[in-house]
Amino acid sequence: MQAKTPKQLVTDKFGSRSQLVAEIAKLTGADGTEKSRLMGTTNKKLLRIHETAQAAQDKFGGKAGLIKAIAELKFKAGKGSDAWTQKMEGMTIKRLMEVHRQSR
Repeated sequence: MQAKTPKQLVTDKFGSRSQLVAEIAKLTGADGTEKSRLMGTTNKKLLRIHETAQAAQDKFGGKAGLIKAIAELKFKAGKGSDAWTQKMEGMTIKRLMEVHRQSR
């Protein structure tokens, strides 16, 4: 039996590409422009983004929890400056997961 294509995986797990994008937007807090950018992304990449966003949601409670976990690892006081926090909020969840991994 052949492995399923990304399109088949999207259809089986989420029903349609737009439902997958809606699920990613819910996990990441994406706005309208980010949703339109996601719609232009390949199915394989969308599946990876969803997997990463779901892992962050399960492990840290979302992007804010992930930023807090990174701050606790990087700073003695457990809280970064406002500028640092703003910079982290501008990063993607995938990049934040990588920063967390490197900070351990």
